[in-house]
Order: sequence, then structure tokens, then C-alpha cells
Amino acid sequence: MNRLHRPRTGLALFFILSMIILISIIVYGMIFFMRGEVHLTENYVDSVCALLLAEAGVEESLFTLKTQMNDPKHPVYKMITKNDEGTIEIDLSRLEGKVSQVPALIPGGKARAQITWRRNPAATQALIDAGLPPDVAREGYLIINSRGTFHNTKRQVEVKKVLKALRVQAPFPGNSVGMVAPNHGLYLNKTHQDSFRILPFDFWDPWGFTVKNGKVFMRDGARVDLPKWLMLTGLRKELEHPWLDMGIGWTGWNGGANFANTDRIEYVNDPVTRQYYKWMGLFHWPWWSKVSNEPYHRETRKVENYDNKEINLYPADVYRRLANRLVDPEKFPAHGKYVTNVTFTEAYGKDSVTYNNVIPLYGWGDWRNVPNKYHRIFGNPTKAHDTSHAVEINGLTFIKGDVLIEGWVKGKGLLVVEGNVYIGGDILTLPDDGGGQSSLGIIALRDKRFDHSVENPTTGRIIYKPHHDSDWSRLGITHPFRNISPRLEGCFYAEGGLELDTDSKLKKLINMEIIGNFATDYFDRRRMPNDMTIKYYNWQEILSQSSYDYTVDREVRYTDKYDLSIKKEIVSWREVEPVL
Repeated sequence: MNRLHRPRTGLALFFILSMIILISIIVYGMIFFMRGEVHLTENYVDSVCALLLAEAGVEESLFTLKTQMNDPKHPVYKMITKNDEGTIEIDLSRLEGKVSQVPALIPGGKARAQITWRRNPAATQALIDAGLPPDVAREGYLIINSRGTFHNTKRQVEVKKVLKALRVQAPFPGNSVGMVAPNHGLYLNKTHQDSFRILPFDFWDPWGFTVKNGKVFMRDGARVDLPKWLMLTGLRKELEHPWLDMGIGWTGWNGGANFANTDRIEYVNDPVTRQYYKWMGLFHWPWWSKVSNEPYHRETRKVENYDNKEINLYPADVYRRLANRLVDPEKFPAHGKYVTNVTFTEAYGKDSVTYNNVIPLYGWGDWRNVPNKYHRIFGNPTKAHDTSHAVEINGLTFIKGDVLIEGWVKGKGLLVVEGNVYIGGDILTLPDDGGGQSSLGIIALRDKRFDHSVENPTTGRIIYKPHHDSDWSRLGITHPFRNISPRLEGCFYAEGGLELDTDSKLKKLINMEIIGNFATDYFDRRRMPNDMTIKYYNWQEILSQSSYDYTVDREVRYTDKYDLSIKKEIVSWREVEPVL
């Protein structure tokens, strides 16, 4: 049987190959499309990151402006206050993680920014028309250009804001009278070289001088003897061998000065040093050696000399001009009626103390006016129990001549005396008529017309002259130790120094406590009460609450410092081509 043979054409193979090619083209197209989408997505993410970095650069630049532009040494401050236009770069290393302990905003990203300043003459003229001097007002535009880069993708933002630069008026108490050296517990312009010396054989009761809190200023420095008790307590951590080191003096347990609890010791010329016998070691001879070149403690610093206005100290004519109460018997003879002699007699008329030609400000009352309560029927009320005669000092009182002051005081004010201030006993504050806290500042100025002495001023002194009083209490006797340790509440400045004036046999027991501060231009510790303690208190804060105007210069004056302020609203925000 014959078979039929048909020719083979290969059409199946053609169709199969065609399908394979078509499917490959479709798959490749899909892969190409997907890769394009992935690339576009990556570009979008990089673009968004770059934009976020650029916007973060704007915020970082604003933060830098607001925190540092009021610093006269900062480049932005100099550019705005001295130039009509300019451009500076801003450090954005914190956004890139280059600052320790601050992670990068976006790892791998970079940011750059610059600030451009352009003064706006029209806006500045508007400020001048409002009454500001031409050299005070400045207004213009700040343009912040910030560029962010992430994976070679760059986006840039430009923000335009309005800025004002105004010189500001000096704040209180820069040009106002008040507490002298308000940040200091003790302020000394000139110190006698033996002021803090411990007498070697003074075993009765060597001097003790303590300042707690506040700063201590000694322009020409001082050498301070250390007693043993202070070496074992307040200065124990300051010394290398506190238990083996030896103090100065016969007993070594008192005297010198205790500045261990002060905020800082300041000096201008010579340093403030401590003097004691230092343990040199077992194999060294002598075992102890006197040292006097070590700083008093680790917070002893050299500073620039203070200007009088920096410490609120002004000439007598300024206080006279600002005074709301003026007593001057020389210029106004009618004021002579306030000047008198005051005499206090001790019990049984034994001794008397007289203050000659003084204006008395006597704040004690009368024991007869003390209400009889059940616990006082058999008691002994004193003048201190009657507070109805408190001395009122509100505002600024200027007195030409000598003053005697003691007792209760109330009000917020300064007592400025061109002469001597005699203190007869405690000076204590009562609440003022409004129920608020009272504050007293006493400023004793030298009378430069006839007092030209250098070593022994005759005026401008605060003199503690204690006395007894036979009419102090109902029983007609005075406690033998009254006024031995007076308490003075207030801030005190004595241009001629502070001293004790008494011939009492108890002189070595007379101490003094000041709640506030003490400042002087002439400090001689040898003339003062035996032990003194100054507990720093800033009465300036209370004085500033007074309604009295203490402004020295009533004209509007501006400091050299500009107050640079950025307005909140944004003038423009736009994204620009990255060219930064």
C-alpha cells in the first residue's frame, strides 16, 4: 500500500517563536515601566527629603537669629546695625548630625543656608516720623535662602521676613538711684592692710567677720588670716591638709574673715589671698611654713573696675535734686529747728551718752502705750513693744548734717546724709501702710567742702554709738547687754567707713549683724565692732516696687545696644532654583 507524503513547512515553530518574542517584549516593557516608576518614586522621596532639609534650614536660621542676634559680637548683629545690606552664611551642622549628642535630621542629607539683610529706607523713615532719632531706628528685610541636598537631589526655599532694630532705653536700675552694689554683700573700694589680721595674743575675743551669700568686692585686694575653726569647716575642701594646717593667732579659733559662703570674691589690682601655716610634710623642715599667696577660695576672680553708675552710686547733688524731702539747715535756716542734742542716761543716772547737733530719727515708741495683756501684767514692756512711732522713709530723703537713727522704720526709700550717720541701736523694718514689705537704704556721703582727709575721714561715716536708756522699760532699768549685738535691716553705704564709738568696758563684746549689704570707700576693720555678720539680702527688689521715681536722668536716653526683633508674619515664601 502506498503512503502519501506531505511536505513539512515549519509553521508551528514560527508561531512558537513569535509568541516567545511577543511575550518577551511585553515582559520587558513591564519591567522597564516598573523600573521607571521605582526611579520616579526614589526621585520623589529624595526631593521631599531635600525640601524638608531646606525648610529645616530656614527654621534653624530663625532660631539662630532669635537666640544670638542681640549679641553685639555676633555677625548678624553687626551686619544689621552697621550696614545697609549684607549676606552671611549660617552654620547648619546641627541638622547634619555634626554636633555631639544631636542626631542628624535625615542621615546622609546636607543643608546650607545664608541670610541676606536689606535695609528698607521707607519703613525706617516711618519710624523716624514716629519720633525716634535717626540713628536709633532701622527696619528692613531678612531673606533666608536655604538649600537641602539628599542623594544629589537639591531643593531650595527662600523666605522673606521683616526685621526691626531699635536701640533700647537703659533698664532699671541702670540710670536710677537705689541700693549701692545690689549684687554684693560686701563692697570695698579701699581696705586697710591690717583689716583682716588676727592679733597674735588677743585671747579675749579676736575679731570675727562673716559674709553670707552675695559677692565680695575688694578693689585693691587683701590678705586674710585664717583661724583654725574656719579651716576645719567652711574652707575644709579648699585646703590640702585642713587637719594638719595651723591657723593664725594665739588660740586660732576666731578672727580673720569668713568668706567661704559668698558667691564670688572679686578684685581689680592685688588679689584676695589667705594666710595660714601650711603643713609641708613629715620629711620637710620646718614642718609648717606660713603661706600668703593662695587665692582665698576657688571662686576668687579678677574683674574690671566698677563704674559708679554700675553700682548705683551718684554725687550728692544728684540725690539732692531727686529728693522729695530735703533738710538743709545751712541753706534753709528754718530747718535748724530739726537739729538738737540728744542725751540718753543709764539706769540710776550712772552714765550718759550724748549725740550733739543731730537730726533724730527715733523709731522706738513708749512703753506706757503698750496695751496691758494678761501676759504683760507682771511683765516689763519696753519701747520696742510700741510700733506706733516708726520712722517713715518713703522715696528719697536728703539731709545735710548729722543724723541719729534707731528703732522701727517703715516704707520704701533711701536716706541720704551728707555728714555722719549715728546708729544708737537696732534698725528694724515694719510692714508699710499698704501691708507690703518695707526697705531702707542709708547712704552716708562725705562733705567735700572741708573733709579732704585720706586716712581719717571725718564725714561720710556710719558710727555705731550704743547707749542705755533709763526710760526704756516700765521698771526703769536697762538690760546690761542691750545694744551689745544690734541688728540692722537694710542696705548701707558709708563713704567714710563704719566704726564703733564707745568707751564701755564691754567694748570687746559688741557685735553687729547686717541683713542686707554693706559698701564703703574706706574700710578699716580695726575701728569696727568686734564680730560682724553680713547676711546678704537684695533690698533693691523691694525698692524697685516703690511708686517713687528714682530716675537720675529724666531725658530719654538710649544705650548702644539694639533690640533686634523679627515680625511674626512672613512677607513671602517660595521655592526657587537651587543656586545657593
